[in-house]
Amino acid sequence: MINNIKKIIDKKNKKTGYAENTEHLKKFVLSEDINDNVSRLKEIMNNSFDVKSREFNVGGSNVRAAIVYIDSVSNEDIIMDHIIKPLIISYPATTSKKLDIQYIKDSLLTGQSVKEAETFDEIVLSIMSGNSFICIQGYTKGLIIESKEYRGKTFATPTMEPSVKGPQEAFVEMLKINIGMIRKRIRDPNLTLDMSYVGRRIKSEIVIVYIKGIANDDIVNEVKRKVFSLDIDGPTSVVQVGKLIVEKPNSIFPLIQLTERPDKLVSSLTEGRVAVIMNGSPDAIILPVTLPMLMQSADDYFENWIVSSVIRMSRYLALFLSTILPALYIAVTTFNPGMLPTNLALSIAATRVGVPFPAFFEALLMVITLDLLQEASIRLPKIVGQTVSIVGGLVIGQAAVQAAVVSPIMVIIISVTAVSSYTIPNYSLGLATRIVRIPFMLLAVTFGNFGITMGMLLMLTYLASLKSFGVRYLSPISPYRIRDWKDTIIRAPSWAMTKRHEFLSPEDTRRQIIKKRGEPNEN
Repeated sequence: MINNIKKIIDKKNKKTGYAENTEHLKKFVLSEDINDNVSRLKEIMNNSFDVKSREFNVGGSNVRAAIVYIDSVSNEDIIMDHIIKPLIISYPATTSKKLDIQYIKDSLLTGQSVKEAETFDEIVLSIMSGNSFICIQGYTKGLIIESKEYRGKTFATPTMEPSVKGPQEAFVEMLKINIGMIRKRIRDPNLTLDMSYVGRRIKSEIVIVYIKGIANDDIVNEVKRKVFSLDIDGPTSVVQVGKLIVEKPNSIFPLIQLTERPDKLVSSLTEGRVAVIMNGSPDAIILPVTLPMLMQSADDYFENWIVSSVIRMSRYLALFLSTILPALYIAVTTFNPGMLPTNLALSIAATRVGVPFPAFFEALLMVITLDLLQEASIRLPKIVGQTVSIVGGLVIGQAAVQAAVVSPIMVIIISVTAVSSYTIPNYSLGLATRIVRIPFMLLAVTFGNFGITMGMLLMLTYLASLKSFGVRYLSPISPYRIRDWKDTIIRAPSWAMTKRHEFLSPEDTRRQIIKKRGEPNEN
C-alpha cells in the first residue's frame, strides 16, 4: 500500500517537473567552468546523440573554449569556417588568461548574428533552433551564433500518405535529414534521441525518439530493450525492425504504425508514443498502435471537427464493407433471399440468369481478379499503373458480364468493395481486409448470415486479445474509456481535447489548458 502511494507521488512529481522544465531553466545561469556548462547543457537535452560539443584553445592563448550545437539542424560548414577557425587561427597570441569578448564578437566571428547569453533557457532554445553556443573558461556569459541549416528541397513528397491541406514533406533515406525534420518541429529539450548500432555485420544506425516526461517509461524501456538487443546480421529497413519486436509477428493485423510523414510522427510523440527511425530507411515506425489510430488520416486535423468526424465515420463503414460485403451478398442470395424486398430479389435473380457459377465461385473469381489488378497497378511503373488498374477493371468487368461469366450485380458489389478498401488510410490494414474477405465468404456459403455473425465475433475477440507494447489493440473501445473517444471514431474540437490518451499511460496527462472555447490560457 505504502509503495503504491509512493509511486503515485513520484509520478505526480515527474509530471510537474517536466511540465515546468523550460520555466525552471530561467533560474540557471552559466558558471565560469566550461566543462560544467557543457555537461549541464547535454544533460538538459537528455544526452541525445546529435548534441555535439568540442573544446579548443582560443588562438595562441591557453584559454579554453567550448562550442555546443546540434548537428542535425546546424550547418557544420558555417560552424567550422565562421566560428571555430577564426577563434583558433585568427585570435592574436597572448599570455593573458582573459580574452577580449567584445573583440571576438565584433571582429572574429563572421556569422550572420552574434549575441550574448547567460541563462540556460535562452541558450537551450537557441541550440535547438539550429544555432551554436560558445562558452569561454572564466566567463559567466556565452555567445550565440546563428548557424541554422537552410536546406533546399532535400525531402521527399508523401506517396503512401498523401494530404490535401497538410505539409507536403516526407522522410528520406538520410538519418541526419530526418532527425532535422523532427527537431525543426519540436524545440523541446525533453525530446530524446537514443542511438545504437544494431546488427552483427551491417551495423545499422537505429534511433529511438520520444519526449521524456510524456512517454511512459515502461513503454520506452521495453522498446529500447527489444530494439537494441536484436541479434541479427543487420536490419535492412525499419519495417524489418518492427516485425522483429512485436509480440505477435504472425498477426495479419499491423501491430506497428508505419509513417513517412514528419508531422504525423511529431503528433504521435506529443501523445506519448515512441518512434523508431533508421539510417537508409525513408520511413519511421510508431509504437504502440491501436486500430482506431490506423483509421486516422493527416487531413483529419486540417478540417473542421464536424467534417472530420463524418469522414472518419465513413471510413469505419468502408472498413466494414470492404471486409464482408461479398460475403453478405453470398449469404443473402444463397441462404436468406427472403431478407430482401421482393422486387430487389427478383431483379438480382434475373441478372443471374445464364451465369454458370454459384454466387460463391462468382464472387471468388471477381475478388481474385480485383486483387490481381491491385497488385499489377502497384508493381508497374507509376505512369502506367493507374491506367492498367482502371482500364483493366472496366474491360474485364464488361467482358465478364457480356460473356455471362458473372452477373452485373456482382460487378457492382466488387466495385463498391474496391472503392471501400481504398478509403482505409493504412496500407497494411487494407491488406488485412483483403485476406479476411475469403474466410468470410467461406463462412457465408457454409452457414449464411449465422456464419458471418460468428466470424465477426471471432475476429473481434481476436482483435481484443492483441496488444501493442502493453496497449490493447482496440483501445479505447475495449477496454471502454469514454474520455479517450474524443479522437477515435469521431474527432472532438481542438479546445475539447485538453488531455492525452489515458490508455497510453503518459507521464504528463495534460495536453493544453483552455479557459473557454477559442481562448487559450495565458501563462
